[in-house]
Amino acid sequence: MNKILGILTTLCLILSAQEQIYANFDVVAKHSAELAIKSFGIVKKVNVDVSDMVKKGDVLVELENESEKIALEAAKNDLELANLALKHAKDILERFKKVKSVTSTQAYEDAEFEFKRASLAVQKAKIAIKNANEMLENKLLKAPFDGTISKRSIEVGEGVGGVAQRLIGIFSYPEVKLVISYDEKFKDVVKVGSEFKYKLDGSNEEMVGAIALIHPKIDTKTRKIYAEVYAQGLMPGLFGEGYITVK
Repeated sequence: MNKILGILTTLCLILSAQEQIYANFDVVAKHSAELAIKSFGIVKKVNVDVSDMVKKGDVLVELENESEKIALEAAKNDLELANLALKHAKDILERFKKVKSVTSTQAYEDAEFEFKRASLAVQKAKIAIKNANEMLENKLLKAPFDGTISKRSIEVGEGVGGVAQRLIGIFSYPEVKLVISYDEKFKDVVKVGSEFKYKLDGSNEEMVGAIALIHPKIDTKTRKIYAEVYAQGLMPGLFGEGYITVK
């Protein structure tokens, strides 16, 4: 009996050492962005519409890119020719090395020069391929994270003028965050990592998260402090309330 009383007393002490702080919250996307494309040109394809779900790396918009494809093929051909020239120059240099003692210094230096020039031509062709691939990549607008398309401001055939022109709006999903608010008097007791138990409005299901970020200022109008709790699969726009557990 005494043992049971001891356990109950310990539990009461633990509970009394903890404080429950009321907080309400709104569910918002963890990430959101207005996307632009690096390049200029005419829109060839728009692969998404509002409310579409996308994965990170999905191509959302494509610009006309025929000239870039031609430039890439030309660069690949140049690399092939440069490699052939390098092989030929290397073979000649190797032959001169074998007879260096009986050949003129000028002839050997000329062969060595041609080999170095051919090596540089190969490097130049590789750089041209890299640049051509980058130009092609810049004709694509890709999703920066998993999410849902919130806005589409472009159509096939329209012109695009670079990064100043926003084409697609996107917000992250299923990654979301709860933006919670609580009274300023608790500014010194709520910490990153504090447990947050909460329910969505109209739901009896209790969920648990942890404070991931505390905003470094107090709202002067509401005298509230804002913090964030990360969650998965909740629809942005929902709201609710809960309690932060602090010690």
